[in-house]
Amino acid sequence: MNIDQLIDRGYVPVIDPTSPQSPAEMGANAFLAEYGGVVEEVALVCKKEDGLVTYRSGAAPSDRTYENFFTDFAELANDLGLRTHALAYAFGDSYLGADPNYAIGRSDGTIIHDYVDPSMEGYWKHLNHISREVATKPIQSLVFQEFLFPRQEYSFARRSIRKFAEISGVSLVVSYLDIQKDPPIQRLFEEWRADLISTAFRETTEIAKSEKPDLDIGMVVPVDPETDWNNGFIRHFGINIDHIIEICGYIVFHLMPYSPMYPEPNSPGWDLLVRAISSSALYEESGYKKALFVWGLETEEDVSWLDALKEDIKADNVFARLELPPKYTVKREIHRGV
Repeated sequence: MNIDQLIDRGYVPVIDPTSPQSPAEMGANAFLAEYGGVVEEVALVCKKEDGLVTYRSGAAPSDRTYENFFTDFAELANDLGLRTHALAYAFGDSYLGADPNYAIGRSDGTIIHDYVDPSMEGYWKHLNHISREVATKPIQSLVFQEFLFPRQEYSFARRSIRKFAEISGVSLVVSYLDIQKDPPIQRLFEEWRADLISTAFRETTEIAKSEKPDLDIGMVVPVDPETDWNNGFIRHFGINIDHIIEICGYIVFHLMPYSPMYPEPNSPGWDLLVRAISSSALYEESGYKKALFVWGLETEEDVSWLDALKEDIKADNVFARLELPPKYTVKREIHRGV
């Protein structure tokens, strides 16, 4: 599948300048000269999964090769009347994650450097600075990816356990297995993580909207059988979807990112997927915005089901990334609990 086929289907192309064979290799002028008359929306990666931003920033480390990408592309797209989305990796940040003071910890004591620990409130300020800068650009929405814990056992860096111990009384050498043995402690643990994510997301959203009140803010939520469909939103990721909808009213469901065996329409797997996406019964009638997100598309036949799903759940649009992100293999193992 190629960029022309994405656009023909009405999908929103996600453009990451550092991806091999990215459409960004053409440059903003060339890309928009070729596609500006047919594409209506674009999504531009403004903060990559390595933690570097693709614009000149006063708050974050920039990718020197692509420090003009986001601003130039957004301004040209705006001039052409395109709806422009900014896509930012949040706690997926291997630049600051390389620092042991920021890295996330696994229950077995392993330190993972591809994510920053969401309990690091100092990092929230870093995200706030970025959201403020990005909101000043000519964009209509800012969508955060990896605004989550990667799995339930990734909350065990020393600073995290110290914070949880203060509210729960658990030992500083507690493991996730210990927590699972005590249902009240496990519920408290899950609520604590979800409160961290919701509070950090609310702060970041409010900062961006202080710059641009009409800016749409969205969160990418993985929907995957490996993480128990919607049952895993809180347990695995710390995402209380009702709280997130209260904050931003805009959810982007990332479809089976690490288990790309897409179900056939009207099959049992299809019903599970639709129920997972429609899990927020409290807000289903409120008309909150829903979008879909897929990556690693290979052939046009691979996405025939996607149009049916978009219609079934009444999604506003589909974000599509042709290639897989550079850290896909590493993160697939993390998300699958390997």
